[in-house]
Amino acid sequence: MDDTARHGETTRPDVPGRPSPADWRQLLAIVLVVAVPAVAIGNALLVVVNPWFVDAQYALPGFPDSDIGLDNRERSTLAHAGLDSVRPLGPGVAALEDARLPDGTAAFRPEEIAHMADVRNLIGGFMVAWLAGLLAITAAALALVRLGWRDRILPALGRGGLLTIAIPGLAGLVMLADFDYAFTTFHRIFFTAGSWRFGDNDTLLQLYPDMFWGVAAAVTVFLVLLQAGTAVWLRYRFSAAGRSR
Repeated sequence: MDDTARHGETTRPDVPGRPSPADWRQLLAIVLVVAVPAVAIGNALLVVVNPWFVDAQYALPGFPDSDIGLDNRERSTLAHAGLDSVRPLGPGVAALEDARLPDGTAAFRPEEIAHMADVRNLIGGFMVAWLAGLLAITAAALALVRLGWRDRILPALGRGGLLTIAIPGLAGLVMLADFDYAFTTFHRIFFTAGSWRFGDNDTLLQLYPDMFWGVAAAVTVFLVLLQAGTAVWLRYRFSAAGRSR
């Protein structure tokens, strides 16, 4: 019995000049592989860009106190406004323009607001990729099922998991080796030179000090690897179950 019959696929004659069934099968599998990293990264971002994540960090032992006289409630309120300004469905930077320090002065300088607008655009780009990845995975999986290639879905998702592990895994190693270098390189890639550097007493650094970004990066990488590892585990788990029958 040939491989096509063994996988329960319908034999279709190749038509010159048109993609063969094998070509479609490979293309749909590639779509699944490529979409997995986008979905995993987007899912992780949706977790960390939340007010409770800020509050959890502020409660960590050793988290730096504010140097500009903000108490925990005031600091938390401003930090939530910062997150609201970059959340895809949030109010945008208007949340920062209206924010005030306890003395009534503007909480954020125009440069800080401009930077958060850039961050919002970056996260929005990741969310577009996340949504596109979800749609691509759904469409490709349904197409494979409809065409009789259901058994190709998990292997493709597993390979996507391996690709996903490689991306944040490499980034995580770089951060562990030299976080400052990784942080600077990331900002140089995604932001205009000099637009993301602020003084120690600027509100953004008071709300989100280096420890905040270190924890956020570690949690993001962990969540991405957790999803990717699950995809790989499912691939081998069900492949092994199929071979044992």
